Amino acid sequence: MPDYRYTFVSLRDEQVLEEIDLYGVYAQRILNDAGQFNGTFQLDQTGKRNQDLVAATIPGRTWLVMERDNVPVWWGIVWSRTYQSEAKSVQIFAWGFESFPASQVMLSDFSRVGQNQLQTFADLWADMQSSRVGRDLAINIPASIPSTINKDVTILATDAKLYSDVMQSLSNASDGFDYTIQVSKVGGGFRKDLVMGYPYLGSNLGPEQLVFEYPGSILNYYETESMANAGTHIFGYGAGEGASQLVSVAGFDTMITALGWPRWDKQVSMKDIDNLDQLSGLTIQEAIKRRPPMNTYTVQTIGSQDPEFGTYSLGDNCALSIKDPKHPDGFQINTRIVGFELHPQSADSVEQSNLILPGDDVDGTIPNAAQ
Repeated sequence: MPDYRYTFVSLRDEQVLEEIDLYGVYAQRILNDAGQFNGTFQLDQTGKRNQDLVAATIPGRTWLVMERDNVPVWWGIVWSRTYQSEAKSVQIFAWGFESFPASQVMLSDFSRVGQNQLQTFADLWADMQSSRVGRDLAINIPASIPSTINKDVTILATDAKLYSDVMQSLSNASDGFDYTIQVSKVGGGFRKDLVMGYPYLGSNLGPEQLVFEYPGSILNYYETESMANAGTHIFGYGAGEGASQLVSVAGFDTMITALGWPRWDKQVSMKDIDNLDQLSGLTIQEAIKRRPPMNTYTVQTIGSQDPEFGTYSLGDNCALSIKDPKHPDGFQINTRIVGFELHPQSADSVEQSNLILPGDDVDGTIPNAAQ
């Protein structure tokens, strides 16, 4: 049975304050966003002073790291706490460090012209941490950044933008990238690193590919088939306006001519793309992802079964192998882990990890250029 520990640390000076036993824990991590955390502890613990427990969990002043068998698996800022007097319990809610830029206004002009977008993203984090006293979260910025797409970014202090607004416009763009804050254990403390990858973080499928099976390591799964974001023909709209706007179309004509489907058009805005070849490639990717009906999967796994939680990372490619009454012949889906929800074991339940996956097309058919 995995051993879980919860350590609370000061945000300003990285001083380890207290290790506190928590129960009812829920932890979520996700790429390009701040994951959530919930947990509860009791006051009047043997060997602990209540004032120390309270001081170690002050919202906005402290952060926590959750370790599984001495390896950090979740971390973030204590955001709120709720005390219940009758039960003498304190419930903690925390956000990942990715939430911090959403509370920091850009107070100085910032400009990068024709620079690698990953370098600009790193510069934004460095600028935020150094621009004013109290903003340094001791997040290490990578010294060497691989070359990717170059972009112009100019922000004036008078725009009163939040750092998160500019960061998200880069990372979440059609030609954007993955990022996360990674925490590792170093001696008696912890190290925080900004980690980025273009176009994705994580490992590719290989000979030793990561496979989750049902029945097997998958405890339960939900398969949703929807037309909400799907289309037989995808229109990608790039930079420009009116007659000068870049437009690319990709679709599955054979679904209509040979398989009896009606036509479904879907528009996708990619206003930051000013190259037609790049727009065409991205539109094809969108068409593959949105082929009707668009399948999405919610997968609940048993954390202690192979592949065990901790053997895979955010961004890793994986496969779901499923055979059941709905799919009697069985099928396999190649997909990607973009996040997870972790529920540590309790007295009446097993450790469970819910995988967060992007929408995926089952058969991987390539669309044709279409009108």
